[in-house]
Amino acid sequence: MNKAISYPSGLEFFLRSLRANFGDFIVLRGYQYLPSGYSNDIDIFIPKTKLKKFFSCVNNMRGIDASLKIIVSRLGLIKCELKINDESIPFDILYGFYYFGFEYQNLSLLSSRSTLHESEIFSVPDVSDEVRISLLKELLHNDRVRSDKADYLLKMIDVCYEALPTKYFPQESINNVKYSIINKELFLPKVSQRIKLDLIYFNFSEHFFKSSKNIILFIFIKYILKNFYHKYITK
Repeated sequence: MNKAISYPSGLEFFLRSLRANFGDFIVLRGYQYLPSGYSNDIDIFIPKTKLKKFFSCVNNMRGIDASLKIIVSRLGLIKCELKINDESIPFDILYGFYYFGFEYQNLSLLSSRSTLHESEIFSVPDVSDEVRISLLKELLHNDRVRSDKADYLLKMIDVCYEALPTKYFPQESINNVKYSIINKELFLPKVSQRIKLDLIYFNFSEHFFKSSKNIILFIFIKYILKNFYHKYITK
């Protein structure tokens, strides 16, 4: 089922102004309809060190009435509602990719492998990073592949098959996901459990102290700071 495409009147102006005043940013998925339209929501990656500048650019944009309302603030994620001239757009800002504090996407590689979109307004990820993030996000958090993305992801797995694996997402797991999608089996708890174990082992073996710190930070943000963590990293 295809999702409806929305075309907010000020979206392209907003993105061009963001490019001019903030600089480059990565649209993680759904960029096929940008800069004028979007489907479902807009997900972008901004390095943590640049979040303060990003929010300042949005809230002080000239020529358009733009603002960001924070809905959820978690480790690696600031889920927002972007308002442009009284139109609301679901807008997620990601500055890391975590499962309970365990990182599942290398940020340096994400940035270095991204390329400029044909509009020359923003960058897009390498297809292997885009597919890996989409798969792992759902498999780690929801034990599934999203039904509305299954056909697209199956096609893209073949496109980036050689570049997709990592130490925590090996070829065996990728093959299990691929064949499950082919067989219309999208709820994959056993595959998800295997990936989680590999991810935990990788993080602790490669980045023990960093991973331990992130786990503590994840718990502190979710259960104590709750939706206020963004205030500490955007000041």
